[in-house]
Amino acid sequence: QHRDRFIFRLDGLVHYICRDKSCPDQEWDGHGIEYRPLVDLRLALPRMSFGLDVVVAVGERHLLQGRSLSELGRELTDQGVPVHQTHVGRLLRNFLALCKMARGGEQQVRQRRLNQGGMVLMVDGVQFDDRSPVLYLCWDALSGSPLFGERMESRDMDALSGLLHRVKRMEVPVLGVVTDAERGLVSAVHKVFPQVPYHLCHTHFLKNCAKPMDLDLRQLGQSVAERAERVRKMEKRLDKKLAPVSRVPAPPEPQSSQEPACGSSSRPPAAEPITEPERVKQMCALGRLDARASGKAPLAPPEQVRHQRLEELRQVVDAAAQKKARRPRPGWMS
Repeated sequence: QHRDRFIFRLDGLVHYICRDKSCPDQEWDGHGIEYRPLVDLRLALPRMSFGLDVVVAVGERHLLQGRSLSELGRELTDQGVPVHQTHVGRLLRNFLALCKMARGGEQQVRQRRLNQGGMVLMVDGVQFDDRSPVLYLCWDALSGSPLFGERMESRDMDALSGLLHRVKRMEVPVLGVVTDAERGLVSAVHKVFPQVPYHLCHTHFLKNCAKPMDLDLRQLGQSVAERAERVRKMEKRLDKKLAPVSRVPAPPEPQSSQEPACGSSSRPPAAEPITEPERVKQMCALGRLDARASGKAPLAPPEQVRHQRLEELRQVVDAAAQKKARRPRPGWMS
């Protein structure tokens, strides 16, 4: 399904379309579960019309600068964020809840991990550019619950060991650790959890295996883009040819005054045949759609999926051309 969402941010109103997914197998127990894209949580909290930057601005201005909630509401309205005075307090509560999650080590989180018999620790970092600090996140793979989040200027073993020691101080059995192959992180795991089974993430492992395909995939993506551009130009030429042509509707058939006989049925009108230029336009639209098909790397990269779909469309067109070439022309005599 496609879902529209409007979010008010400090830099303006954002409108984006989310494509949610669910398993089509109706016999599966999780058939009704909807999986939403992660961009939802990167822009705003669930069921919120204000972005995360607005939530952070309210929390920092109130706690660090001592601004009142009514004053913050007026400032946000002047900045182009139409927020009601009563909603500013809700934004502040959301900010405090996020800070509580980032701090970690809460008794409720610890008790839940103890009730499930331990946790499988996963650690990974993300850097949005080459200058900003790396955001490291620790979460439990069994329940999917985040434990700690911290931005770090350094990525060496000593800095990452402090993050892992926070997990160790929870006093919850760690059944295993899963990370990528980052050198400082691998050394920190062996230092803090020397006796815990350590495993490399399958996703990172497959991405490393697919690195030799990067050049071929880039060339394949450029080939798909060139073919899609040629299809677009062909469709544009067809639009110019079909523009002056307008179909004249057939005159309505005279209605008979006699009633149809009992048991007889009136035959529906025959469908109007599609002309060859219109059929070519439909194939062009299908080609443009296949050139934007999505895929999931590394096992099914989008460049390969798009190339395969265009090749299937090419086979259909070639088969139609061969069939048309074998068709005898009117007036031929053997």
